[in-house]
Amino acid sequence: MGKQRGGLIALGEGVYTVPQVARILQPTMTEDKVRYWLDEGLLGEPVRRGFRGRPHLLSFEQLLQARTIQHLRDKLEFPLQQVRPVIEELSDVVFPSLFDKEWHELRFFRTQKGEIGVSDGAHTYEVKRRQLVIPQAVFPEFEEIVREARRDWERGEVPIRMYPRLVSNAGVVAGSPTIKGTRIETSFIAPLVENLGLERVLQMYPHLEEEAVEQAAAFEGVTRAA
Repeated sequence: MGKQRGGLIALGEGVYTVPQVARILQPTMTEDKVRYWLDEGLLGEPVRRGFRGRPHLLSFEQLLQARTIQHLRDKLEFPLQQVRPVIEELSDVVFPSLFDKEWHELRFFRTQKGEIGVSDGAHTYEVKRRQLVIPQAVFPEFEEIVREARRDWERGEVPIRMYPRLVSNAGVVAGSPTIKGTRIETSFIAPLVENLGLERVLQMYPHLEEEAVEQAAAFEGVTRAA
């Protein structure tokens, strides 16, 4: 699951620098957020911890974990002090792993005290205090985040918001953003569009669709050449 093994990174698992994570999870993710969450231990130990100009390297699992925290903060508007115990408890104490085989089947709800509760069908916990509680209100938005994380973990691929033709696939060019269904990196195709123009690029790569090429260029900050 993207973990370090004897200092080596297994092929096909994907590795991500902090800037790459921020770009893939744009527009609300920033490099400062990723670094802060990493420093605070919310993302666990990186595949490789950077120092003296050497970048941190994160796994695909950590990319999904960062996105889960992002959703809890942005979509459900939970403060970080409430998000922290949710991630810590689900990743370690209450359940074996954030992406355990039962993770997608969990039920989430808001407790009477305004905390996040979670149930595996047999036991119900208030995550913050690790206590058994009685569910009050089902938390469907959180459940959708869980299902989305589980789905993307199984296929090893994360869609890039606002760019439906682009993805980050952990098994394709180490997770670099690519045009969906290909191994063509956005960082490769965008300069061609900028220097040669869209029509010329489509002639060179007739199997690519215009919309996909335009999105790749836009993602890299390149406007369509005349």
